[in-house]
Amino acid sequence: MEFKNFLSKTKDGNDFATAYQEANSRKTSAEIINEARLAIKESQNIETNFASAAIKPLQTQRPFTPRDKERLLFGNKKPKADRPPSSFSLRYLQNETDLPVTPPDNRIFTTHVSKHPSTPKIDELKKYNRSNSLTELNGNIFNIGVKEPCKIRLPSLDNKPLQKRKIFNNTTSLDNLPEETEYKIDNPKLESRNAFSSPQEKTIFDQQPAFGRSSARQANLSECLLLGPQNLTKIFDNRHIIEHSETLFTSTGYLTKQLLLHKQNDLNKRTHSILADGNEPVRTIDDILNDLNRTDPQNYNDETVKNLLEELYAFMEKEGMLNSKISSKLKIVILKSLYRFVESKNEQILINIAQIILVMKVTGNNLSGVCKLIFKIAKNDVNDNLFFRRNLLELFLDALGRSSPMDDAEACVYAYGALKFLTMNVKLLEKVLDLGILPLMVLHIKLINTAKIDKTPFHKQTDHVLFQLTGALRNLVSDEHVYDNFIFCGTIPQLCQALELFQNDADITANISRTLSTVSTNEVCCDSLVEIDTIYKTFIKLFNLYEENDEIIVRLAYTLGNIVAKIDDSRVKLFKEEKSIDCLLTLWTTYLERTLQLCSLKVENVSISNSSSEDVMIKVIRVIANIVINPDIGKAINEQYGSKLIDEFLKVLISNPFKKNQELVLSILSTLNNLSYYYSSDLELDVFHVKQIDIAEGIIEYTKSKSNDCIVETMRILGNLSRSKITRNYIAETDIFGNLVNLLTTAEPTLLKTTIGVFVNLMSDNRARKLFKSCGGVSKLISLLTKYCENDWLLGSLICQVLWNYCIDTVDLYELLTEEEIHQLLILLADYLDEEKLFGVDDSTEEMEVFVTQEYLIWEEFANVATNLLEKIEYFLDTFDQIQISVEDPAALQPSTRESGTNISFSAW
Repeated sequence: MEFKNFLSKTKDGNDFATAYQEANSRKTSAEIINEARLAIKESQNIETNFASAAIKPLQTQRPFTPRDKERLLFGNKKPKADRPPSSFSLRYLQNETDLPVTPPDNRIFTTHVSKHPSTPKIDELKKYNRSNSLTELNGNIFNIGVKEPCKIRLPSLDNKPLQKRKIFNNTTSLDNLPEETEYKIDNPKLESRNAFSSPQEKTIFDQQPAFGRSSARQANLSECLLLGPQNLTKIFDNRHIIEHSETLFTSTGYLTKQLLLHKQNDLNKRTHSILADGNEPVRTIDDILNDLNRTDPQNYNDETVKNLLEELYAFMEKEGMLNSKISSKLKIVILKSLYRFVESKNEQILINIAQIILVMKVTGNNLSGVCKLIFKIAKNDVNDNLFFRRNLLELFLDALGRSSPMDDAEACVYAYGALKFLTMNVKLLEKVLDLGILPLMVLHIKLINTAKIDKTPFHKQTDHVLFQLTGALRNLVSDEHVYDNFIFCGTIPQLCQALELFQNDADITANISRTLSTVSTNEVCCDSLVEIDTIYKTFIKLFNLYEENDEIIVRLAYTLGNIVAKIDDSRVKLFKEEKSIDCLLTLWTTYLERTLQLCSLKVENVSISNSSSEDVMIKVIRVIANIVINPDIGKAINEQYGSKLIDEFLKVLISNPFKKNQELVLSILSTLNNLSYYYSSDLELDVFHVKQIDIAEGIIEYTKSKSNDCIVETMRILGNLSRSKITRNYIAETDIFGNLVNLLTTAEPTLLKTTIGVFVNLMSDNRARKLFKSCGGVSKLISLLTKYCENDWLLGSLICQVLWNYCIDTVDLYELLTEEEIHQLLILLADYLDEEKLFGVDDSTEEMEVFVTQEYLIWEEFANVATNLLEKIEYFLDTFDQIQISVEDPAALQPSTRESGTNISFSAW
């Protein structure tokens, strides 16, 4: 008979157990048993199948990404001109032009109105503005920083559309309020601030034209606007103020003086010391900030500053100032005090500063500054423990959640950069996941994708946001528990869309490919990937675009290999994608040639490492190995690409540089096995029929490989090719036959089954039978039958089939078997066919459960072959005398000439 490794139809080897349970109650017992038998035939998996699955998914290791020892924003790659720096100084925060000068007397809430305040010139304001700031000064009107691009414009006081009025040089975003962006006046004579934040206070200006010409109306308008954008609503909602609008646009007035006095008294009440228990005065926020301001930022005691910062946070917490609206004036003064220490080398001080700034819910440049500060701390893994303190991570993620990747790009770059570093710590990773960071990250990816699709202009740094975001996301998916939430949040569709939209950005593509290669090991994630119709086209484009980038190619190929390994529909879609197979073959050829070139180079007599190139070859060939599991695709690829594939594979198998790479060799052998499964010896035009000797010559040395896996795959290929008499003759004429006989002494079950499967086909030829007898093959099979059969009926089935083919054409068994071997077979077979002894089954047994157990059904397959063999031996012994007569008179008994092909075929089992 012919031996062929057959494809397992089902994934679950226990499907047979449900066959009779799901049967209709009207079916007879015989019908139910037959259905159970059919189920078990279709459920032989790789571990239990007598011949092992001939064609199966090829597995490989996930590409390894070494973790950088140093935490860098963009890694160790050559920096680009437009990339934000990984190392920077925060000293600029100490001299921000949008921060006010602390009053000379250091009294936080004491307000003094100068009769003759000085208005700084525009040139002076620009002098203090940072060149790399996202804000611009609008000196003509607001004297504050303007954030670009603005999101909300201030309402027009004269009911004209704001966009048509030309009295503003810039517009202002409500994310960048005057209280947070006021300028610092470099004037030693100035003793107090000249701008106030509430509608009860006014600033007296010199009588200078605000817009280049004298206009009392415009001056009054400027004075009104200096009250602060957030107070304009209060002005228009207050009927009393509207009724006295004449005084609203005057320099001074009775109403203004009364409001100033009322405000002053209120502030004094808040800042005066109060008595605790009637004894000692309690320190106020004034006292704490004064102590901080009196501290020399160039020479101070770390412990003292740290204690003051902790005291400040504790005071804010006690007074209910956390997570609530803090006076803009107080916010600015606190920031000014904190920024004096942002260049500290003490991480404890920096983390305290960051926590206080975050709790004030800052925006604009202040938000960018605190994100940079957190990034600076997170760069050193020694500081990871600092992020476990109280609610620091909650505040940080809240700030990130209030940021826009388009409008707050700089802040998001450093925030996600810090998050990327922090998620390298397993405990911090768990914490940020518990805080719900994943939905926020997906939302930000979606916002960026939408802006890209809508062609909405955004800053170049938004691309860097996506890079840092996807880098942090890669760390998140290292925890397998996140996969369900990963799918629920719709992460995969957004990632694939970003992969398509930003395909020209190698950094983003590399990050996303890392994430997809990780999650593709999960079946549910694979299902989600398959649902994206454009995924195959995107992958093919990226293969062509990044042909020389092995880091991207190896991960995309690994992901694609996982998809087609698990889902048959994905194999069809990929095969139908235009030039998909051509693209894979081009990649294979490119990296094969690169590897050969690297191997030919010598540096100080040491070969250059080519492991990355070989890894790409492994991942690419795995895609082909898994796609041909589909029978139609397998046959089509054999017809269209078979000759080229075989030539490429043999080139590797016979090349010394590749022989040491066991995984590469194993991948090629597995792919050859899957392709040769479709070989038909009846078709002389079949590519495997034409090249069968070339293949046999190429794999002969792997029958003696040190790797059992390589030997198993080689045996499977020989099992497919040995259906041809040409291959059987070649095996008999070479050392392969002796190697096969030697493998019968192994104890590895899968290797035994595949090797014995080759002998099933070889025993079709008399020449092979004689060699088998001379090598002591029969005694080795009987020894295996004695050792393993009762615990492995599938192996027993194969052994009996070899022996049946071995002696099927002979009349005198003594020509092939010794008397002792015949005696041993009689005893063993009779013992193994005893149903009552093995299962307690006799003629009166009616329990259907016995007949549908897995062990019984597998044994029954063994019994079919073993019974034929036992009957032949018994028949030979019963007619031995007649056989002796036939020796003297050959015409007395005609020998059987039945071909082995008429015997029981495995395909019918």
